[in-house]
Amino acid sequence: MTTQQSSNSKAPVINGREFVLERVFKAPQALVFKAFTQPEHLAKWWAPRPYTIPVCNIDLRVGGKWHYCMQSPEGERHWALAIYEEINSPDSLAYTSTFADELGNPTNFVPEQHATVVFSEVEGSTKLTISYRFESAEALQASIQMGMIEGLSMTLDNNLPELLAEMQR
Repeated sequence: MTTQQSSNSKAPVINGREFVLERVFKAPQALVFKAFTQPEHLAKWWAPRPYTIPVCNIDLRVGGKWHYCMQSPEGERHWALAIYEEINSPDSLAYTSTFADELGNPTNFVPEQHATVVFSEVEGSTKLTISYRFESAEALQASIQMGMIEGLSMTLDNNLPELLAEMQR
């Protein structure tokens, strides 16, 4: 049986100090949650091409850290840190994230953001809804200007469907 993975791209909704992205994947809810929370899977898709994730450490518990590195083809590294605030497997999770250094110390390179990720079963597929809320509308606009929405959209549209297909084989 061929498991064609497709995500239905929907334009981001931007309102005040928040943006929301939604995608639908032809994969079970628990599998999409697993792809989003296990380092061996996340490292395969959580970066816009051609970036890679050479380091991905996850302590999946409330108060636990997700510390990872995105690397450009030229070898330039960008580190990020997220602190999990809520985990309701396989329905949702929430975390606060920002850029960090290699040791996990937050930097001021990008505004801190609060993410809520909801995994909903919809007719044999999973609807993924990611909301990013910022301290202010100005912080949201600064992140948009840095390309955060485009990067996340590329990541969800290009890399995650391929991983989910691989995980179902």
